[in-house]
Amino acid sequence: MKMRGRSFLLIALFLTPFITNQAQVLRGRITDTGGAPMPAASVYITELRQGTTSNSDGWYEISLPPGNYTVNYQFLGYLPVTRQFTLTGNGVTADIVLTEQLFEIPPVRVSASGKDPAYFIMRKAIGMAPFHLSQVKMWQAEVYIRGGGSVDKIPEMLKRRMKIESNGGDLKEGRYYFSESVNMITFNAPDRYVHRVISSNSSEDLTQGQASPMDFIEASFYQPVLVEMAISPLAPNAFSHYIFSFMGSSSQGDYVIDKISVTPRRKSQQLFTGVIYIVEDLWAIHSLDLTNENMAGRIRVRQLYTPVKEGIWMPVSHEFNADIAFMGVKARAAYTSAVKYLEVEPDRSMRRPPAYEMADAAGAEDVTSERPKSAAEREIDALLAKDDLTARDMSRLARLNEKNARTTRVKPPLEIEDKTTVIVEDDATSRDSAYWAEVRPIPLTREESASLATAPAAKGKLAVRDTTTLSITIGAGSHPGSASGSDTAGMRKTPASRFIRDLAGGKRWQLSKNTFLEFDGLADLKSFSFNTVDGFVAGTGMNLSVKSGKAGRFTLAPSARYAFSRERLMWNVTANMLYDPKHSGNIFFRAGSQSDEFSPSGVNQLVNTVSSLFFRDNMMRLYGSRYIIAGHRSDIANGLTLSVSGMYEKRDTLTNNSSFSIFRKDRPWSENIPDNPYATGGSEGYDYEPPVSHRHLSITTSLTWTPRQRYRIADGAKIPADSDYPTFALSWRHGYNYSDNRPGSYDFIWGEVSRTSRYGALNEFRWRVRAGGFLNRENVRLQDMYYFNTQSSPVLLNFYEDAFYLKPCYSVSSRKSFAEGHVRYTTPTLLLKRLPVLSRTLMRENISLSVLWTAEAGYYYETGYSLSEVFLVGTVGVYAGFTGTSFESAGIRVILRID
Repeated sequence: MKMRGRSFLLIALFLTPFITNQAQVLRGRITDTGGAPMPAASVYITELRQGTTSNSDGWYEISLPPGNYTVNYQFLGYLPVTRQFTLTGNGVTADIVLTEQLFEIPPVRVSASGKDPAYFIMRKAIGMAPFHLSQVKMWQAEVYIRGGGSVDKIPEMLKRRMKIESNGGDLKEGRYYFSESVNMITFNAPDRYVHRVISSNSSEDLTQGQASPMDFIEASFYQPVLVEMAISPLAPNAFSHYIFSFMGSSSQGDYVIDKISVTPRRKSQQLFTGVIYIVEDLWAIHSLDLTNENMAGRIRVRQLYTPVKEGIWMPVSHEFNADIAFMGVKARAAYTSAVKYLEVEPDRSMRRPPAYEMADAAGAEDVTSERPKSAAEREIDALLAKDDLTARDMSRLARLNEKNARTTRVKPPLEIEDKTTVIVEDDATSRDSAYWAEVRPIPLTREESASLATAPAAKGKLAVRDTTTLSITIGAGSHPGSASGSDTAGMRKTPASRFIRDLAGGKRWQLSKNTFLEFDGLADLKSFSFNTVDGFVAGTGMNLSVKSGKAGRFTLAPSARYAFSRERLMWNVTANMLYDPKHSGNIFFRAGSQSDEFSPSGVNQLVNTVSSLFFRDNMMRLYGSRYIIAGHRSDIANGLTLSVSGMYEKRDTLTNNSSFSIFRKDRPWSENIPDNPYATGGSEGYDYEPPVSHRHLSITTSLTWTPRQRYRIADGAKIPADSDYPTFALSWRHGYNYSDNRPGSYDFIWGEVSRTSRYGALNEFRWRVRAGGFLNRENVRLQDMYYFNTQSSPVLLNFYEDAFYLKPCYSVSSRKSFAEGHVRYTTPTLLLKRLPVLSRTLMRENISLSVLWTAEAGYYYETGYSLSEVFLVGTVGVYAGFTGTSFESAGIRVILRID
């Protein structure tokens, strides 16, 4: 499972906790029959819908107002204990002993088909997951969250690099860090949260910021994917990833609880192992104990659910433990939480299955019973009545529940707003120890008490982070007046050495509040390259950025490079003004003089440099370009974008000027003419079109439309998001080419439709279709043709969408009519990922099909299979090419993503 930095320490914050400020205290210790403490055992007060957990030593403590209470003590795998208490003016001490629960397999659960009963139990649970995910319209809870951990080992090299020392700095080896907070959280369906931090306490100064738990409060095992990468045992395709085994049933009051073993079908960082308990007939989660082993270590999550209102089971306690071992770093972390539900409002527009009506002891009125059942609701009841639910029935049940949930939701607006609003009380960090002693529902352990004893004496206002991101700073930061770390190193450097460093490596200056200047440096590797036309090329650039208004921006980026073999200075200037951020309105201008490629997709400069110097194979084909481009782009309606640009270009032919290479010096260089049947001549169906010097003038207009385009507004700027519909694009270019012997104009019209769909557990389906053609094609020059994206190098840098990997660069083009289509399906498991050696990696598998057609050459196909995210940065694929129905070639491609 791919876990970001925040996931290592926060995945435990899956949902909730509690606060109270009354004087009567119910306390005690929870142990098993052998006297061993039961850490994180659940203590739930039915009348208050309030829960807490025991600490790691088994002690619990909760403040309650006077009254009579029913208290339920539970621990996964043990028989629950229910006790009645009356609290008057004095506290009550109650030590509880839990007995291990026996789960038996009744004879009636043996299926006539001989299949494990877990198949049918989990099929119903998976089919009902969309219902459980959507059945609550609103809830509000008082939440207590606590957590702690320590970094037990940091490699010496990492210490030096991060400037961390065992005896100093913000992070110390072996030191235990502890934090706790009291929160009020309000949820409104489908995904809106208001998180109010009432108080916060920590062994460290929290004024530098805190990690938000909201990403994990919003998570649920009823969702197909958790923390963006982990596949839930209740995902629609869970049977493709897990083996479920029935371990027995046990009665708990009016409910029958089924114990199901969860085992991955293969070792994978995206899967869990452990047990999940299901409430029979309701097919809801009762509790779970699941562990994920990933590249960062071992993560264990335990949750306990209980019916809080009208038979709705919601989580009341959570425990999270992480043992991290990554790149020599060893650390441990643990979080627990408890909750007091103040209000729970079911979505009464959703008709509940009959089992819920029987489970609702309160007998609340069901407003949906006043209307007749729909066909979908009758079908749901019929499916649930089946004892042996098939896989097809399960999928149908899930789709019906998802459909019912969608019909009860208000159609969401196109603007995507932040799901979470965070409000921090002004005095959140100023509460004293007496306050925490009163409200803390889980007693401190000795380790936690010792950690809090080192807390700073004075704390400022709690910082609030953007809930969509988490930044973690390791090591001591720089402070004004500090002469440690990098500042010390900077003070030892002379002005001359700093000048040389900045001149070579570049620097960024803030000229004013809204103005920034960045210099790339004379040793800018991004500007270094080699090809046989220019020889070695080196240069540098600058970027001036000026903010205008709230989100507007003006940028000016000049650059210069020198072609040593051609003895020519190449330059370009790019200017852009974003004047209307809400409508993506911007004006752009570009001008320059440089060598340019015949194909827009081109060849990566670094790949061509290595290929030329080491293998004497120069793949680039270049012409001289002196150009001016100006244009305007803006949204004329939501999802509808119009772009207009004009271009003047002086095009000149270029020849090879360098014969240098490191190896294979006796191998002749190829001419600087594209490997294209139009340029080389002599091919049937192609008119000879050699490169010639000429002038070019064109105007291009493009209209792009994405129906119901969702978007975000950030700092006054509109940022496009996804849509449930494809994107349509239509473009027209009118060009005029002038030379002494052949002036003339042409028109080029093309359009495309594309869509990328992401669904299920890390699955993706992408497709794109493009077609077009030329009018007055006799006036189309080599640079104006439509070139397909062909990439023939066995090693490529950065990913090329919709490429043909087996055709030589520039080899497939058209100046008549053309069409191409691309389809790619991505999934975490297909073929090779089922092998044990690969199953635990984060790689995904891809199958693809690319097709092109030209009026000149007919059809060509490429089909491929690849592994992506290899070591997180690479893709390795094998491809086969076909001309018509005949096999043409096959090859392997390695693609590295380097930003």
